[in-house]
Amino acid sequence: MIHEDNQPIISEEKFPFDKYWRIIKPKLHIVIFITLFMVIGAWIKESLKTPMYNATGLLMIEPERDIINFGNTYRFYGYRNEYFNTQIKILNSRSLSKAVMEEMVLYGVDFSKVSIGGMSVSPIEDTRLVYISYMASDPEVAAKLVNTLFEKIIEFNINIKTKSSKQATEFISKQIKNLRINLAQKERELQEYGKRKGLFYLSQRDSTVVEKFSDLNKAYTNTQIDRVNKQAGYEELKGRSFEDYSQVKQNQLINSFKSNYSALETDYKKKSQIFKESYPTMKQIKSQMETLKERIQYETRDIAMKIFKEAKNDYQSALKKEKSLLALLNEQKGVMVGSNADAIYYNSLNIEVKNMRVLLDYLGKRQKESLLSSKTEQSGMSNIRVIDKAEIPYSPVSSGKRKTLIMAFILGISIGLGLIFLADYLDRTIKMPEDVRALLGVPALGIVFSSKDKSYRSFYYYYDYKYGKKEYSKKKFEPKDIELINFIDPECQFSESYRSIRTSILLSSVEHAPRIITITSSVPQEGKTATIVNLAVSFCQLGKKVLILDGDMRKPRMHNIFNKKNTIGLSSYLVGRVKFSQIVQTTHIPNLFLVPSGPIPPNPAELIDSEIMKNMLKKLLEIVDFVFIDSPPLIGIVDTIILGKHSDGVVLVIWAGKTKNELIEKAKIELDQFNIRTLGVILNKVNFKKISSSDMYSYQYGYRYKEDEEARG
Repeated sequence: MIHEDNQPIISEEKFPFDKYWRIIKPKLHIVIFITLFMVIGAWIKESLKTPMYNATGLLMIEPERDIINFGNTYRFYGYRNEYFNTQIKILNSRSLSKAVMEEMVLYGVDFSKVSIGGMSVSPIEDTRLVYISYMASDPEVAAKLVNTLFEKIIEFNINIKTKSSKQATEFISKQIKNLRINLAQKERELQEYGKRKGLFYLSQRDSTVVEKFSDLNKAYTNTQIDRVNKQAGYEELKGRSFEDYSQVKQNQLINSFKSNYSALETDYKKKSQIFKESYPTMKQIKSQMETLKERIQYETRDIAMKIFKEAKNDYQSALKKEKSLLALLNEQKGVMVGSNADAIYYNSLNIEVKNMRVLLDYLGKRQKESLLSSKTEQSGMSNIRVIDKAEIPYSPVSSGKRKTLIMAFILGISIGLGLIFLADYLDRTIKMPEDVRALLGVPALGIVFSSKDKSYRSFYYYYDYKYGKKEYSKKKFEPKDIELINFIDPECQFSESYRSIRTSILLSSVEHAPRIITITSSVPQEGKTATIVNLAVSFCQLGKKVLILDGDMRKPRMHNIFNKKNTIGLSSYLVGRVKFSQIVQTTHIPNLFLVPSGPIPPNPAELIDSEIMKNMLKKLLEIVDFVFIDSPPLIGIVDTIILGKHSDGVVLVIWAGKTKNELIEKAKIELDQFNIRTLGVILNKVNFKKISSSDMYSYQYGYRYKEDEEARG
């Protein structure tokens, strides 16, 4: 919408609070009940919970130092924090948890006091620190669990570090054991042979053979040493991961890639606080990180495989050389034996013993070095350190009782409102005037509140006319009295409702007000008879002459309301048994006349659909201003359609919140099929609680007016 000065006018749509409040208010008790149930249930559940204690300790995980090489260089673990993240996973591993639990069993801990999943591992961002927490119903158990976990992770870390060194140590120890057995055997053989032969000197010829044998034996010993070294290196490499190879750690290309990756990772982490992962810059950084990751893995594996293959080849070459020299040595030994020189054989044994001792000394030295390395790593020099041990907590952690109660409160309201709106959605009835226009396309002429509503029951002065006596007595209003409430208590809310409907009917036509009005409903028991009587009384209060024609010749009731006999009436006149002047009867209400239905005929539809009926209505309009026709329900009975053709329009009475929309629509369709004008709809028995506050003034005006009159009287 554009204003005259070309300035746009912004229309603000208000939230339809009144509309939703009318839906919620009648069933508010459902929300209250469900909410109370949820809150009380949550409170009971929280009250029965065992108080839990949370013990927390602080752990520091530093980059691993290469202790075996006795250097000061740290291993590089910037590549996606692999080492740090690995230790975090180990902290959460089943094997470590099992070790902690086995340790705690020794202390007699009852694990029913420990919360399932009660351990929490929380790394501190941009640090090497980690908070470890355990939750238990016993504060001492909680603290003991954390401290035991610290001990086990350090022990586990040291065991992993020393695994490779232990493998090399075990190999060397095995070699030393076998060598000592062989050496002891050779020494015994040398001593026994010397004593038996009594050898004291060697000839020059024998010396040459022995010298050659000595050289071969010395070369064989050196080859054994070389093979042992290379085999030890090969075995050590087999027990290490590719990243632990010294050549890999010192490779400049790989370290450069890892540095670049760490820089990209830091940049990605900072930008992720601002941008989403789908942002182009974030995708580009992510792609670069993945490319570097693949390159690092490729280079690491390539270099490590080359190193491992080279170590394996060196070991196999040394082993081959050792076997070759052993064959030459055995051949030379055969020469000495073939010469039948006892002294030469004795000397060869002596040389073998000496060489074995040299080899044994060398292996002993390597064993000491390996043991020293293992002891150094086992001495507690772990890169995982305890900063703060867990202390016994003095107060239980918050159970979140307040939060749980708030959530239960919100959930209860949500469920309650959801059920109300679901029931309203499934409720296929008309409850408010605005629903009439949406469903039927005709106006709502007015509403009449339910007579069962305590808010509108009152005392009134009852006019007793049964015996023709004009006596007034104060009487409490009862629901059955609604049929004459407009006459009995003109100032009550019900009377005001009928006066409002009267105005709507008078204004329903542009040219002139309808004079013959048929009142009907879609199904029985919707209150059309009471509506006709009270509407007729409200028209009489304008000084108009009004006649009620009981056109329901199947179940007539008008004669009972006015205490009249039904011996003669409409049916009697239509069959020609009585004159017109005999069927019009006066009532105790001024200006109100009645034509009863008369005896129930076998064919009421045929009687109504006649020229006599038309002429009778014309005669009635000559003596009264308005004629109200009480007709049977629409559905299943054709009488109402015929009466509708004789009238200026039909008013449809609906029981609000009770009559199904399908029945109402069917009734309206029947009227439309025969081109019968529908003046509008009267909503009967409306629930007072469903009326919005904006409508209350109009409905309460009569009530306040009556109070003012009584106050002045």
